[in-house]
Amino acid sequence: MKILKDNFYTVVKLWVNQFAMIFLGVLILLPSAGADTPKWLMPVASAFTAVFYLVLLFWSSCELGLQHSVSIEIGKMKRDPLVGLILSLTANLPVLVCTVIACISKAFIAGVPYFQSPEGAEGLAANVYAISTTINELLHMMYKGLLIFFDLNRFPFIHLPIALLSIGVCTLAYLAGTKGFCASLFAKRRED
Repeated sequence: MKILKDNFYTVVKLWVNQFAMIFLGVLILLPSAGADTPKWLMPVASAFTAVFYLVLLFWSSCELGLQHSVSIEIGKMKRDPLVGLILSLTANLPVLVCTVIACISKAFIAGVPYFQSPEGAEGLAANVYAISTTINELLHMMYKGLLIFFDLNRFPFIHLPIALLSIGVCTLAYLAGTKGFCASLFAKRRED
């Protein structure tokens, strides 16, 4: 828990990035979802926002890794390769919890096969599934165009690989930062 206490600012920064990308995803997807637009525009716009989101995650995690690399080099801090993983898991906790709830509640919706849309279903399980899926879709608005285009919305577990992708990016970026691989991205240029 010391890792979270010392680096909670980074978790908040990851949350802020995600909420900013929700709004960017909505702003980009709304015009691309019109009836007069080509079908390829929505997944391309969604792919752009998803890649931009992953770059923001990479940037934030790599920056923290670089800050920690200085402390590691002078002996003030021990190298811990799990910091990026723990911080990213914490930032993705709402998505992971909602995905587990959606997967479990989908199994209890009466009369609906697991891999079909539960549209029109009633009952507690259907309501819990709808709420958890809506939260996940909101949190992953930047991927919404891809999910619609490839018809992946009906799978309750589809947000798990998306969350694992962002967890992997944050973990690798933190490790790259602690090794100094992305130091040139943050180096200040001198004016000659």
